[in-house]
Amino acid sequence: MLQGNYQVVLGLGAFFILLGIVFILWNRREKNKYYNSILLTQRDIQETITREHERFWLHAWRIGGWISLIVGIVLLIMGGILWHMAP
Repeated sequence: MLQGNYQVVLGLGAFFILLGIVFILWNRREKNKYYNSILLTQRDIQETITREHERFWLHAWRIGGWISLIVGIVLLIMGGILWHMAP
């Protein structure tokens, strides 16, 4: 394998790590925006008394971010190992 191919794997790893960080930060922003919205302060009393339903779509950015971070770390490790083992 050529040296440039290892650089591509390392570049993809860095890209996925950055993408994961962006997704996690975006999740934090969306949660704050949702829970601090004016509409939420005027929510239905029945829903407040019984219990608030889980909002799964708020967790999607966080889950995607963690998956992207894991993939990026694995790619960086693989690329680093292959780069150092190359002749």
